Amino acid sequence: MPSLDQQFQQACDAGDLPGVVLLASDKAGKFKYEKAFGLKSPGEKIDINATFILASCTKLMTTIAAMQCVERGEIRLDDDVSTILTELKGIQILTGFNEETNEPLLTIAKNKITLRHLLTHTSGLGYFGMNPLLSRFFSTLPPTRTANTPLLHRITSPLLFEPGTSWEYGTGLDWAGVLVMRLTGTSLEAYMQSHIWDPLGIKNITFHQELKPEVRQRLVTMTKRGAKKKVWSKPSTSGEKVEWTNDILYEDPCAHEYGGGGAIGSATDFLKILTSLCASSTSVLLKPATIDEMFTPQLAPSGQRALTLYNAALAETKTFTSRKSSTKLNFGLGGLLVLSDDETGLKAGTMTWSGLPNLLWTIDRGSGVSAFYAGNVLPFGDFKSHEMQQLFEREVYGLAAAVGVAVGSGSKL
Repeated sequence: MPSLDQQFQQACDAGDLPGVVLLASDKAGKFKYEKAFGLKSPGEKIDINATFILASCTKLMTTIAAMQCVERGEIRLDDDVSTILTELKGIQILTGFNEETNEPLLTIAKNKITLRHLLTHTSGLGYFGMNPLLSRFFSTLPPTRTANTPLLHRITSPLLFEPGTSWEYGTGLDWAGVLVMRLTGTSLEAYMQSHIWDPLGIKNITFHQELKPEVRQRLVTMTKRGAKKKVWSKPSTSGEKVEWTNDILYEDPCAHEYGGGGAIGSATDFLKILTSLCASSTSVLLKPATIDEMFTPQLAPSGQRALTLYNAALAETKTFTSRKSSTKLNFGLGGLLVLSDDETGLKAGTMTWSGLPNLLWTIDRGSGVSAFYAGNVLPFGDFKSHEMQQLFEREVYGLAAAVGVAVGSGSKL
């Protein structure tokens, strides 16, 4: 059977993938895997220092920033954030529409939104491009949501349920980013540079490509599978080869800093963040107790049911990021928690999440292994990317075990 490297090279040579960077390491420094396959742009080979649109991988960094604010006593996880995010005072819940007039039906939320809600997607905030109710709501409004629309206007929407009563992927981390900026009196860029990137020696992550020319120079060219597919389309089912595209996900230069998805950076630098959290006791980012809280299941049964249904819908078609439907899941502060051992070798207690162009990170504290699959394909959910990411995940545990990493040591929960 072809090796891991051979299978990725074959996939790239065949046009099934463009370019991909695969990274993994253990917290003790015994094991490191760093490989790049395929192309960065037409005719140009990719290398491990390539930079990517990190998209929702940004959420982990914003969570770290927010938890640092908690550690300093600037806010508590269960505080009402509307005292700082005053735009959320009196927020309404969208319950449906009057079918005769198409007017939205709205009611004032009774529960207050907390920082914990923002970090765990239990606030009731959603993404208008992903939720049909919100899509319909915004279709009734004047078309003012453009690239130049202010950040707060673009992330402001009614809720989909009472805060704390369910789970819906949405703009909570964008609001958490605004919260960090207001608490600290600085931009997310400046804050993360001082409190996350500099402590780990990270030079090639930013919200503003114009500030770091090397990030711009090394940025991969976007690709898509399916010529007619839009950024927010469902993944192609036709098995087309990938093709280079001029689709732009971020403005450059960029005036806004979205805590939920605005960063650009190198996979190698992002892995430093994963490894630091994995090595909880020696992390320079957060106290061990804070990291333990991040990896503690946060969802009540109602939220866990909603999350499980979300994953099951993806798992049915083997969509990128999905876990098999029997997997026990919850959500931590920063990402999805996998609460049962996975067939790939990933252990119960692992935290993971993804980014729009089919990137995915994992932190498995039970085995001490962190990994990052940095892909570059639109739309999100790409089936071939899922197949190859799962292959990478399986092989990583075998490679780590071969150098003496105890990958079967179990959950840290």
